[in-house]
Amino acid sequence: MQTLENIVATTNEWGSQYFVWILAVSVPVFIGSLVIAWLLILRLPEDYLLRPATTKCHTTPPSPLSYFARKIVLNSLGLILVTTGVVMLFTPGQGILFILLGVTLMDVPYKHEMTQRLARRKGILSAINRIRSKSGKRVLTTESSA
Repeated sequence: MQTLENIVATTNEWGSQYFVWILAVSVPVFIGSLVIAWLLILRLPEDYLLRPATTKCHTTPPSPLSYFARKIVLNSLGLILVTTGVVMLFTPGQGILFILLGVTLMDVPYKHEMTQRLARRKGILSAINRIRSKSGKRVLTTESSA
């Protein structure tokens, strides 16, 4: 079994060799995550959190192939965002925001309840509304004005 000193020396050596590459990959991924989050937040309709938890399963798709292809693409993208969000919980990034966006894209049971619960958290809703207002979009509403 290696001693602690050998492990630390090996880690330092590896880190010094690959630091530039790690930095070169981390910075674009972080900036890309900001851009993706921004674009997905802007696509949400302002009444998204007020809508009832229904799905559009009963509408007939124009083509079964395009319907299933769209489902596969959206679920795959959602899974990637959720996985990235979980990783970002432990590394720099917007972890909860990415989990929220990933769940929004996926077709899972109780999706609407999960997204409402996540989006209504204190810091999340204010961050989403700040992004939307800076881009000239109306903020997400959480209460019915009726």
